[in-house]
Amino acid sequence: MSPGTETPPYISPTDLKQLSISVQGKASILWPKTKYNYYQMKELSKDPWIDWRKPTMMYVGGFMDHPQYPFALSIGVLYKKLGYNVFLLDTNPFTTVAYPVAANNMRTIGKHAAEMLITLTKYGLDPKKLELVGLSLGGQTMSFIAKHYKQETGIKISRLTGLDPSGPCFRNLGPNDRLDESDADFVDLINTNIDVYGMAAPVGHVNFYVNGGEFQPGDLFWAPCDVFCSHIRAFTIWIAALLNPNSFIAMKCDSVQEARNKDCYDKNPPVTNVVGLNTNKSVHGIFYLATSNNFPYFMGLKGLKKEYEFYDSKLNLSKRTSLSYF
Repeated sequence: MSPGTETPPYISPTDLKQLSISVQGKASILWPKTKYNYYQMKELSKDPWIDWRKPTMMYVGGFMDHPQYPFALSIGVLYKKLGYNVFLLDTNPFTTVAYPVAANNMRTIGKHAAEMLITLTKYGLDPKKLELVGLSLGGQTMSFIAKHYKQETGIKISRLTGLDPSGPCFRNLGPNDRLDESDADFVDLINTNIDVYGMAAPVGHVNFYVNGGEFQPGDLFWAPCDVFCSHIRAFTIWIAALLNPNSFIAMKCDSVQEARNKDCYDKNPPVTNVVGLNTNKSVHGIFYLATSNNFPYFMGLKGLKKEYEFYDSKLNLSKRTSLSYF
């Protein structure tokens, strides 16, 4: 728990100029992005790289993230290639502080970011063509954006994709104070470090627990992937899923504990779903996703077979040993 999180902070009109959206132009990390602050949404709506007939993706970065850092740069280019309008929300001025303060700031930032989207709705943005992707703390920030958007307009945003949404300061709170499936028409989560930086609760419509959701295999065969490595693996998995549609096939589990223990292989027949833009939105629940230890990580149909499970078959370790080793 974090102190003071029940009282969202006040952000002055002057400081709101620091809250901005950068628009992705050409699908190149070198292409300059035009930045629009809180008060410039009318100008943003006329940006030459915006076509409101297309779907729109807004990336919401994590703790101390920035539109010019690698996460935003890479995801922005990829979504642009996929035919999206791409917004990169800059919350950096409000997250470059102690983490508990940043976590609390995001409640107010979410409200004001929602106001930016509401203004854009007046100029052509369709919330049913809008998808938010949030990494780590951004996974919680986008929930506050969606909540306020729904509160003010009566309309839900189409999709929220949480990439190991932050657990610290949020995991013990109710649905009004953290990411929840009620926030959007569809909420999917990629969970990769649920006991440290992430959150174990299956709060989305579809919840993927990658290799059990706690720790991820290292890219070097015998090298462990520590908690931060495991946390950001959710982002890498999502990028790989965008590049390789329908390749990450996950199996449904009866509980989070089953997913943790990798005990979901005996379902007959198995219920499956895929990670990425083609996730079946009508097949809800908890899903276990097995991966390899090297990019692009997907295993296809092999991931549904116990003998290909990485921790136990490749390392020949028991579950208990593999968890303690990594």
